[in-house]
This record gives sequence, structure tokens and C-alpha cells, in this order.
Amino acid sequence: MFIAGASATLRRLIEDQLAASGGLDGYEVALFSTRHFTGTITNRIALFLYRVEVDETRRNIELPRLAPESPRRAALGLELHYLLTVWGAQNAEGEQVMLARCMDILDRHALLSGPLLDPAYPWEADDGLRVALNHLSTEDMLRLWDSLEPPYQLSIPYVVRTARLAARERPDPALAESRTLVFSPQVP
Repeated sequence: MFIAGASATLRRLIEDQLAASGGLDGYEVALFSTRHFTGTITNRIALFLYRVEVDETRRNIELPRLAPESPRRAALGLELHYLLTVWGAQNAEGEQVMLARCMDILDRHALLSGPLLDPAYPWEADDGLRVALNHLSTEDMLRLWDSLEPPYQLSIPYVVRTARLAARERPDPALAESRTLVFSPQVP
């Protein structure tokens, strides 16, 4: 799984599910980076990847060999931290309704695998993403928003586990030759 693949999967999931359940109501679902937080933002559902961490529980993910004679493969497991934010053109109530719809979608699709993963990325057969609400203290949330240009906007933090970097070959360890020295005292 790739970082961009996980982001594209979330964006596509929200967009497709909103379209299937009453429409987008004039909103556009977009992936945001810090450069997108400028000027007046309206009618946007933003997924902002603000932090990437190593997943300590799945730091090195062993992947199946591509063929029996192929080298072993491994990938670095990651946790992706997102803010889900809705900017509406109309009123706070409309933003809150859309935010609730997006939260419901992510709750109903907390495990993403198979056809729910964005097909533009080369997923492994057993790849999957787990989407969960995340805790971000009020102080950390305000500090994050202080680093961005627009003023604070109601946001919900999510964490996506376990995304991974692209697989890398992990050669089999060389066989080691070992010797054991045993000391036995001579009896006179």
C-alpha cells in the first residue's frame, strides 16, 4: 500500500458513497496539502494528511514471495493521520450535515480491502486499510490550525492503519558457519 494509494482510496470512497446516497450537494471531495489552505475555501470536503508515523505494531510487514524462488519481501508499515474538514458556502448547519454524512461513510467502511481500494495502485492480494477516529487534544488541534492560513474550521481526526511503503527485497540471511569450543580440563 502506498501513502498516495491510501489517500486516493479515502477520497474515492467518500465521493462514491456520497454520490450514491443523496448526492454531493455541490461539494467536491479533495486531498489537501498545506498549500491548499489559502484564500476562501467553499464547497469542499478536505482530507488533509498532516502526519505519517511508523506503525509500531507492524513495523516490518512480511509479504509473500512473488514466486517460490524469489527473494523474501518486506515493507515498512505506517499510520496515516488525516483531518476531515468540510467547508460549505451556505451555513454552519449544512457543513455539519455533510460532515456527519462523511463520518457515517468512514464508520460504515472502517475496513477497506479488495474493490474498495483505489485500482490505480498495485495492491497486494491481502492488503487492507483500517480507518478509525483518532484523538487529537484541543491544544494539538489548535496548534495545527495555527500553522495553516485559514482560521480554525471544525475538523475530525482519523488514523488509517496499516498503510505501507512499496515492497523491498529482503535477501535470505547467509548461512553462518559456527564452531563450538569446549574446554575440558585434563585430569592428572
